[in-house]
Amino acid sequence: MRFRYIHIIAALFLIIGMGVQIVVSYRSASDRVQERMNLEMQVAQEKLIFRLYDAYDAVYQMNIFMDNEMDDVQELLEETHKIMERFPHFFSCFVAFPPYRFPDEGKWYALTSYRARDSIVSVNYGDAKHDYFLREWYSGAIESGETGFWSTPYRDDDFDEPIFTFADDIRDDNGELVCVIGLDFSVKWLQNQLEQFKPFSEVAFMLYNTDGELITSSSNLSETDLAHLTDASYVMSRKVLMPLNIEMVMAVPDSYIWDNIWLGILMPSVIFVLGIIIVAFLIQRLVRVAEENARLGTEKEVMAHELTIAHGIQMGILKGEKGTLEGERANDVEIHADLVPMKEVGGDLYDYRLVGDTLWFIIGDVSGKGVPAAMFMSATVNLFRAAGRHVHSPKDLMEEMNAVLSENNPSLTFVTAFIGRLHIPSGKLIYCNAGHCAPLIANSSRHTAVSLQTEPNIPLGYDGRYAFVEQGCMIGEGEKIVLYTDGVTEARNSKRQMLGMKRWTTIVASTEALPDAIGQYIGEAEPTDDITLMTIRKLSAVEPVTMRVPNRDDQWPELRHAIHEYGICAGMEKRMLKKLEMAAEEVVVNILRYSQATEIEMAVWCQDSAFSIQFADDGTAFDPTTYEPKPNAAEERQIGGLGITLVRQIADEIHYERSDGRNVLTLVKLLNR
Repeated sequence: MRFRYIHIIAALFLIIGMGVQIVVSYRSASDRVQERMNLEMQVAQEKLIFRLYDAYDAVYQMNIFMDNEMDDVQELLEETHKIMERFPHFFSCFVAFPPYRFPDEGKWYALTSYRARDSIVSVNYGDAKHDYFLREWYSGAIESGETGFWSTPYRDDDFDEPIFTFADDIRDDNGELVCVIGLDFSVKWLQNQLEQFKPFSEVAFMLYNTDGELITSSSNLSETDLAHLTDASYVMSRKVLMPLNIEMVMAVPDSYIWDNIWLGILMPSVIFVLGIIIVAFLIQRLVRVAEENARLGTEKEVMAHELTIAHGIQMGILKGEKGTLEGERANDVEIHADLVPMKEVGGDLYDYRLVGDTLWFIIGDVSGKGVPAAMFMSATVNLFRAAGRHVHSPKDLMEEMNAVLSENNPSLTFVTAFIGRLHIPSGKLIYCNAGHCAPLIANSSRHTAVSLQTEPNIPLGYDGRYAFVEQGCMIGEGEKIVLYTDGVTEARNSKRQMLGMKRWTTIVASTEALPDAIGQYIGEAEPTDDITLMTIRKLSAVEPVTMRVPNRDDQWPELRHAIHEYGICAGMEKRMLKKLEMAAEEVVVNILRYSQATEIEMAVWCQDSAFSIQFADDGTAFDPTTYEPKPNAAEERQIGGLGITLVRQIADEIHYERSDGRNVLTLVKLLNR
């Protein structure tokens, strides 16, 4: 008779379960909407920075041009016109001179090209009515130094829409002000760019200045709705758009979330019923376990039995057999791993995943010991496997894992971790460290071991909003990455002497049998911590990174990303890398616009402190190394900038050959200059 009222109890459970399901569904849907908006706003920030920072390239181009054409105002005016043609998203381009720089022209003299409907107008825009000396951008540019100045949005009397300005001052060798160069962007253009990143049609989009005043908004909300955006009836996401210091706000009404919740009730209901069945099955299993515990007789025996099961489960999560991976080979890398918990279960972890010719790997150490640490360890490994399927950089993977682990973590359990992404053919290693021990890069032929330079990021689980920094290096043929937890360096022998970093580095440089060396040092002493060791050796020779893309304008960001990432791994200084990217862009622009090629093939490599980028195309034959631009001939200049002249100024060597009907151009930059 004990199951007499089981149907009533089951009905109550279903009613309660459905209520919980609705609440959970709302929370989950709200979180997904919030995450989607946050992601789109982050993408918008990155895309806009790429477009806004074209202003620096334009100022740099004008600066070089003015070195030769300073006093020819007509040439300067034509150059502002060319910049407007090159950058269609600029609203205007101007060169504003200080008072009486040209006495015949008076106090105000500003050479300006601006867009008027479908044409570009070039005029002198300075007079008493347009007193630019009183503008925020003019004084801001003079006081900003080398960084330039971004103004807040303002309304110019001659234009129907608000604009914002980037301005930078140009000075002579004596430090005297020559002029202020500026680029205007319209707020309408900015809004149109951001509207492309609206994840849902119901999203309202607003821009606010630093005083909290509304600059512009999407058209689907009334003034009354805008005044109540802070109510609980909206899910909101905010982000400050840098370098403009403008706050972007997205808002989604709750009605949109509820509409989607009801559509998703059926599947969760099925899952809930299955959950009830699983719970019943687990209860049955628990009864059997309880009976088995009673048979064991003592609490100590029961505890030991459960820990043995937990140990087997934890070791089963890891790759290899019982936490040990003996020399697995895949795609020209050899991987060893060994995890020895201090107790039956522990908090150390390792994992890897091979995607094509790219190897992702992680090693970590959870704070604390025993079952809580083992649970956190399991969650971390599963997050690495799940999140790693849709992210493209160790930084993004680290931040996504950190956001999840930091949520609902009242015990403040944390995990130090090191995540790497190794491109096996080229040896290009991009990595991100979260407070973990710095790995060693060992070369057995030279008997050396060097600690990898790492940024002091925080461990995972503290702050879900933390922005991690990723780094890069190159791994050569025969070199191996030695990853370990602090249980290795803090291991003690029978005399209670710690192994230490210096002794550990010597061991790594002199022997291949690292687990045996650690075991010999510890001897019969009791372990004080979990010990985990993972090594990854590159077996093949280093190859260049190659890419083949169609001859289209939208392919340049992908090529630029490959150059930038390789430059970081090669240890190139950021300013030098920026210039080299500009030179590469000039080459790609000329291929895109003049070669009539169908595709572009790019190869990047670094050898003997020389960073090389090679472009090959099947277009019209053209040898840029023999091209000599005529002085003061504007028609000889490339539309994409100063073209070949700029490439020659940046690259240390340029080589060209015509091979098999293809133009092959190689740029070489020496890293020691």
